Amino acid sequence: MYVIVYGYRTRQWLMGRMPAVCQRCQRTSQQQIVRLQRKLTLFWIPLFPIMTRTFLVCTLCGHQMRVDNKQADAWVKSPAVPPSPQPGQSALPGAPEAGGPAMTPQPGNPWQPGGPPPAM
Repeated sequence: MYVIVYGYRTRQWLMGRMPAVCQRCQRTSQQQIVRLQRKLTLFWIPLFPIMTRTFLVCTLCGHQMRVDNKQADAWVKSPAVPPSPQPGQSALPGAPEAGGPAMTPQPGNPWQPGGPPPAM
């Protein structure tokens, strides 16, 4: 009598990160690109992949959204280009919006965004 031991093993790894808006919490954060790959095993030796899936995971709320594997590969190979600002929004994060309050220098804080960093 022979016994054949077979099954599968799932591995996951972080492919990269990119800034994006979460679909659940609607906040912009670094989204993690996570890939899961399931391989068929025979006597605990992985033979070949039987499933590969990629997810975009929000670092703030943990929401997972499945994305196409080819699209995720393209995101990792080429750096993500941030979306262009909409009318009425500033191009720089933290900069005042059109018609919004202007930033005023704070006492004791010589460094302001867009200026040179303080000397250490």
